[in-house]
Amino acid sequence: MADRQIPRIAAHRPSSSIPQWAVLQRSLIALMDESEDILLEHYLKPNGELFWPDVEGFRGYGGVDNAFEGFHRWPLFYLLGGSDRYLELAHRQVEALTAQFSRYGLLTQEYLAGYDWMHQGEAALLFYLMNLADPGYEKHRERSIRFAGFLVDGDPSFPEPCYDPEHNVFKTAYMGSKGPVLRGADDPYDYATYMDGYGLAFYDVPGVVTMMDLQDPDKANRYGQIYSARLGRCDTVTNMLATSMVTNAYLQTGDDRYRQWVIDYVGGWRERYANNGGIMPDNAGPTGKVGETMDGKWYGGHYGWTFPHGFMFIGDALVVGGESERLLSGAAGRLEWVTDQVQMLLSHAIEDDDGRLLAPCKYADSDSVIEYRGGDAMTRPDRVTDHPGFTRRKQIDGWFEFRGLDPSHMAHVYADSRDPLDLEVATRIRNGVDDTWSQVSASAVHGKYYGGQHHAYLNYLGGGYRDYPVDVLRHSIDQVYGQLSALRDELEEAETGWGYRPGDDAAYREVTEVTRQVNAMKEKAWSETVTHDYFQTYLVGRSTITTEALVHLTMGGPMPIYNGGLLMVSVRHYDAERRRPGLPADVAALVRGMDQDGIDLTLVNLHPTHHRTLIVQAGAYAEHSFTKATYTNDAGEDAEADVEGEYVEFDLGPGVVFEVNLGLRRFCRQPSYQQPWD
Repeated sequence: MADRQIPRIAAHRPSSSIPQWAVLQRSLIALMDESEDILLEHYLKPNGELFWPDVEGFRGYGGVDNAFEGFHRWPLFYLLGGSDRYLELAHRQVEALTAQFSRYGLLTQEYLAGYDWMHQGEAALLFYLMNLADPGYEKHRERSIRFAGFLVDGDPSFPEPCYDPEHNVFKTAYMGSKGPVLRGADDPYDYATYMDGYGLAFYDVPGVVTMMDLQDPDKANRYGQIYSARLGRCDTVTNMLATSMVTNAYLQTGDDRYRQWVIDYVGGWRERYANNGGIMPDNAGPTGKVGETMDGKWYGGHYGWTFPHGFMFIGDALVVGGESERLLSGAAGRLEWVTDQVQMLLSHAIEDDDGRLLAPCKYADSDSVIEYRGGDAMTRPDRVTDHPGFTRRKQIDGWFEFRGLDPSHMAHVYADSRDPLDLEVATRIRNGVDDTWSQVSASAVHGKYYGGQHHAYLNYLGGGYRDYPVDVLRHSIDQVYGQLSALRDELEEAETGWGYRPGDDAAYREVTEVTRQVNAMKEKAWSETVTHDYFQTYLVGRSTITTEALVHLTMGGPMPIYNGGLLMVSVRHYDAERRRPGLPADVAALVRGMDQDGIDLTLVNLHPTHHRTLIVQAGAYAEHSFTKATYTNDAGEDAEADVEGEYVEFDLGPGVVFEVNLGLRRFCRQPSYQQPWD
């Protein structure tokens, strides 16, 4: 390491006690190093492929994206300090799934052929983290360039490019390795069971009042014609999730055209936002004009304000687009539009009888009849169907689906801005969520990545929850054991939820045959509901690896946006002796606080007799630069060291607990996937 002249700080004075959080942190890492064995043994073939039946035309019950997204925890855990085998397993898994689904014709050019970016982003999270974990892996470098090329340049095999540089829009919401997927006017839009909990994309189609009307072929054809006319050639705000893929190519290559593409594309949405009265529009037509295919309406885009999830994924896209722009330009304030949209929604909020603040998440024509499955804080007593479980939503000035806002978006904003005003906005929305401010809450867990402690973490950063590190690590350990218990139940043929249940008798018969065939391949049998769920979500909800606590505590930042965000944190760590990412053995780390000028970091070596050496990097992509380190030296004196640069090395003696303040100049360097020894 001497050739890099990395500043080095030694701390050899042992402590008389080790903090509880450090013991729990190393215990969690040790537990997860072994916990996935049950999945490797019972849920995958020895070569990493998924079990697959010999049923003609079988494509699974969910998308191929679900198969890939179940494994993003492996490279992330490795980056945090998990065993070497998790990088090896992640490589094996990517190659096995790519080969398997290419063989079935479900991937083209090793990529999804025609998906929207909400789903592409979910699958791509594994790919981004693989690039970060092992940037020298040549296959991923080549794929990074090729996959970004599908977006930026197109491909000779495409009938037309996905992106129109003249008008700065994608040509549609569905795209991939075959180019843009453009719906035709003769494509029907049939009812499917997944729609029961989401409603309709449009509420002004004559004769189509609820999704149940789409069981009528004539109505499905009529609805399909209008759907295609409006969305067939229409960009959507959630396509900003694609900026991570192009940013990933920049991090691999440093090619400025990727950087410029991201800034230009995000800039197009900034212009549309500036001209839409304080609300981010969800659509842009072929010439970039809002409402161009929507009769002038700013709402109605795919994964937009009306269908299926409203602000949830709009907020994700604003974060991802803003973070990509922030990383590549260095400009501050790139996430302010997230705060603005949260405050706009809060201006329409109501309080329920329990005093919870509920904000709307969706918008549609104010005279819509909005009825679908599930309860809601704002419903109407009148109904248009007698379908079991359906309720009719109440609108206020067009807004509907009132609930507590997801705090994840503001967690990303505050981690970027370090502005107390953004923390104040987060405290406002916490009133809509039970018990998540002053304690770690199992009820806040997001089922897909086992995270969700955003409010508790923000309260900790604000100084109001000192016990957060211990509480969240205990919670994480309980999550691992809870997952192991649930998996053992599945392997004893327990019933589980259907997810999106089969739609008809033929589908139920297929599940029976698929279950029979898969169980013939396995040591432990599954029930039919487990089989159906496996081919819908694969390992998405089955992994025993939980990383949120480790990202918060060791790196000082939020988890990546699940639908395809990049890891954006204050610092990350390397084992200097083994020359690999992640905390060295026996070392625990805690980012105790952060502000505009730097972070407070505690490092602990739990080994009783051996030194440990780690390198701390400024930012996930060395996008920051350290300025100075302030600490107490071994003689008990105040000390300050000039540590100008992107790395600091720490030599920790046995039993050392070392506290340091690291000054930071943020977003001042060209980001890349470099490692200290490159």
